[in-house]
Amino acid sequence: MIMFGSLFCLGTLVHAQDVAEEATEQTTEQVETVSIPDLVKEAEYVTKVKPKKKASVYFFLRSHSRCGFCRKIAPQMNDLYKEMKNKGAELIMLNGDPDAEKAAAWAKEMDITIPMVTPESCGPIAAVVPAGGSGGSPNITAVMADGTRLDGVSGASKCPELVGSWKDMVKEAKKAEAQARKAKKSKKKKKKSKKAASDEL
Repeated sequence: MIMFGSLFCLGTLVHAQDVAEEATEQTTEQVETVSIPDLVKEAEYVTKVKPKKKASVYFFLRSHSRCGFCRKIAPQMNDLYKEMKNKGAELIMLNGDPDAEKAAAWAKEMDITIPMVTPESCGPIAAVVPAGGSGGSPNITAVMADGTRLDGVSGASKCPELVGSWKDMVKEAKKAEAQARKAKKSKKKKKKSKKAASDEL
C-alpha cells in the first residue's frame, strides 16, 4: 500500500512537471509572437494623446484615480513622458478605474498627457504584460517591442526611478534588437546556402 502511494505521488509529480514544461513552451511561443506595437495600436484611449510610432521600450504604468500615490507621481510621469516621447521609449497608462468616464475625469483633473488606455480595453495588454514589482498601484513594467520583459517595480518612489532610466534601457534594447536582426540574417543565409547545396545534389 505504501509502495503504491509512493508510485502514485511520483506519477503525479512527473505529470505536473510535464504540464509545467508544456506551459513554459507555450509562454515562450507567445513571447516570441507578441507585438506590443500592435496591442498598443488596437487599444482605446481616454486621452487625446496616443503612442505615435514603434518604440524599442514600452513602460506600462498601472494606475487609477483612487490611488493617492498614483496622484502624487502623475506630474512627474507627465514630465518624463514629454522627455522620452518619440525617442525610442513610450509610457502608457493602463487605467484601473471602474469605467472610461471616471478615467477621463481623472485625466482632465490631473492634466495627464500620458496615453491612457481605457479600463475596458486594458485586458489584452494586461494579459501579455505582467504587473511590476509586488503589484498594487502604482506599478510599472518595462518591455521590448517583442514582449521581452526588461524590468518591473511598484511604489511611488520606484516607478519614476525606473522610468527615469529610459535612455539606458533604450540603448540596451536597441543592442538586443540589432543582435536579433543579425542572428535572423545569419540563419536565413545558412538556410539559403544549405538549400543551394541540396539543389546541387
